[in-house]
Amino acid sequence: MTARAMVYLFWIYEFSQIIVNLFLNLFVFMETNSLMGLVIYNLTFFLAIFLGFVVWGFFMSRRQISLKNNYFRSFVVYVVSFLTLILFHPFREAGVPALFLLLLFAGLNGIGLGMFWVGVHAYEMVTTDSGNRDFYSSMVSAGGQVLGILAPLLATLSFFLSEKILHIETFQILFLALPFVYLFALPFVFRLPDFTPPKITYLELKRLFTSKDLGPVRNYIFSTSLPWGIRVVMMPTIILFSLKTVINVGLFQTLAGILSVLVIIFLSHERHEGNRMKILGFATLLLLVDLGILSFWQQTPYAYVLYTLLLVMAKPVHRVSQHVLDLHSMELLRDENKDFYAGMLYRDCIITAGRFASIIAVGILVFFLEETLAIQICIGLSALSYFWDYWTAKRMLRLN
Repeated sequence: MTARAMVYLFWIYEFSQIIVNLFLNLFVFMETNSLMGLVIYNLTFFLAIFLGFVVWGFFMSRRQISLKNNYFRSFVVYVVSFLTLILFHPFREAGVPALFLLLLFAGLNGIGLGMFWVGVHAYEMVTTDSGNRDFYSSMVSAGGQVLGILAPLLATLSFFLSEKILHIETFQILFLALPFVYLFALPFVFRLPDFTPPKITYLELKRLFTSKDLGPVRNYIFSTSLPWGIRVVMMPTIILFSLKTVINVGLFQTLAGILSVLVIIFLSHERHEGNRMKILGFATLLLLVDLGILSFWQQTPYAYVLYTLLLVMAKPVHRVSQHVLDLHSMELLRDENKDFYAGMLYRDCIITAGRFASIIAVGILVFFLEETLAIQICIGLSALSYFWDYWTAKRMLRLN
């Protein structure tokens, strides 16, 4: 029952997060008309996730606070963050700078997201093991892919109603509706058992930060975080150049999501512990080819269309294997008492470092180079990061 409740909670939060990931960076880019604005926004967002995950998670450990109610806390922070967007245009008319409002949302929403994920990963480690994680991850991803169809479709409907029927701001209905999505999570929170994280000691933190044996694990975790900082900056420009409007973006993403559902459902039965690296390698090769296609985005909008159609096959395949490897990396970070919690927080420290490193590198490119050239270099860096991800995963598995 606990695992089922976790899956439902994951799906509910995933629904809103798909919309945030797909459309919020577009919204930020449209409001700031600047790649550097996207860099600053996402730096704030990633820092806030770190505060919600690591800093808050460490506090709960030291104070021995149960993680069960963490879903309620993250829900409250989420709702407050969306008030910033609901009141965005009234605040703008009152003279409040757009970037300030966007950074305020990024900070609050990121903290809420970090609080949510510290609970998810803790319960995942408690309720799953190596034998059933492939199937669990596939089912979580399959539901996420179904939501990948519904979320853009409903978001597009809200854009149409806002623009064509009600003649209000394009994102207004969407921003009003998203906070209420989290209400559906409340019944499932009560099904979770109490889990109080073990108290983290400073000796354990010293082991995690200094042990040479954990080098392959650190390299793997760092490599998986690099594509994030690159993708969130370069993609809004490419998407709007190719599809022109957010309504077109939503409709296209809905159609593209249908194919990925079939891929994930197939994988849930075909993939297992013995072939996950073979599947990850195949997915990595597809992603490298896909990024090569995307590099022609300036020549034709069909480059992005073809890129997305291939991505909906490659990315779910890649992510399902990577999700299991992520959980495995936390297993390798366990201490001598088999406690995973300190290692889980340490893992997020490395993820934050990787995200910051990649997005700062992109910021330097954007600052010194012409924007389209910077985006082309970002595509090349994305390809290198996926290759490094696969190589570090193989090295980490040798630790078994």
